[in-house]
Amino acid sequence: MPVSTTVLSLASLNACPDPLLRGLPIRFTARFVPLGRVIRVESNSSAVIDAALESFGAYGEPPPSVLPDITLRICADPTFHDAEPWPVPLYRALEHLFHISCGSANFAVADLRTGTAIGFVSLEMVQDRSFFRNVFLECLFYVFAVHQSHTPVHCSCVSLNGHGILICGASGAGKTTLAYACAKTGMEVVSDDVIHLEWDRQTEQLKLWGNPWRMRLAPESGGLFPELSGRSPTLRNDHEWYLDLSISEEFGGQARSKCEPNVLVFLERSSSSAGLECTRLEPACVLDRLKRDIVLDEASVVERHYAVLNRLARVRAFAFRYSGHPSAAVSALRNLLDVSS
Repeated sequence: MPVSTTVLSLASLNACPDPLLRGLPIRFTARFVPLGRVIRVESNSSAVIDAALESFGAYGEPPPSVLPDITLRICADPTFHDAEPWPVPLYRALEHLFHISCGSANFAVADLRTGTAIGFVSLEMVQDRSFFRNVFLECLFYVFAVHQSHTPVHCSCVSLNGHGILICGASGAGKTTLAYACAKTGMEVVSDDVIHLEWDRQTEQLKLWGNPWRMRLAPESGGLFPELSGRSPTLRNDHEWYLDLSISEEFGGQARSKCEPNVLVFLERSSSSAGLECTRLEPACVLDRLKRDIVLDEASVVERHYAVLNRLARVRAFAFRYSGHPSAAVSALRNLLDVSS
């Protein structure tokens, strides 16, 4: 008996109910190259592309012929509306899948094996540009970059003539505050919170990448720097408040997305009046501290991270303690860079 085949016309397909929003038109796309990775952002909303431009646009555009390493398709859900205050985001992973949820209808799922992610968020959340960028666009990109090629180190970073100082330390130690004080003296900002390392097999050198166009300071920083007093704080994705500063507006051209790692300092704030103390650290101690930033992943990914950190641990490193205003420590950091260069 012959088998009959039904061929559906486009009109028939368009007549089908679409409760999953499969047919949502993707009208807007853009390509960027943060951390040297080619990323393609797709959406039904131009507001998503505008947010991606703020997050990644300063890195430039990749050549048209280069295929993307990462694809993010994040849509504004026309069927759902919500409003601030936003829920605390929840992040989970199972094998090769990574998931973000923020309330009942704002979510994204990333496939780490294919480098693709999809998500739906309310238009109201997209319009809260800073929160949306941090929770969804930037988080998804960095999860992919770390899984594929890069190693994160939680630190602030500044540079002088391309020579970088990594300011490490526990949360609240004053890493970003010290980096801001360095920038006030003319040093270049590389990153306020995290840098990403990549091992270049051709040159056998570590590439250090940052996101140098914005800096987030604790609201109480206005008490240390008079020019920051009276500024309105912004809500972080972890539901803490911070001052969101544009480096170009604050310091002109003092931003550098790449530099050479030359000095590591592990910041330990001191409440004593002893002034400043600087103690050399051995590579084994440095490596032990750096490994604390690495979270569970596939064995091959963790092994790559440890190999990169082992190379970074060979850079001169110091335990750095100071009391008083952070500007007093800036000249000491410059001296360490001069000695190590």
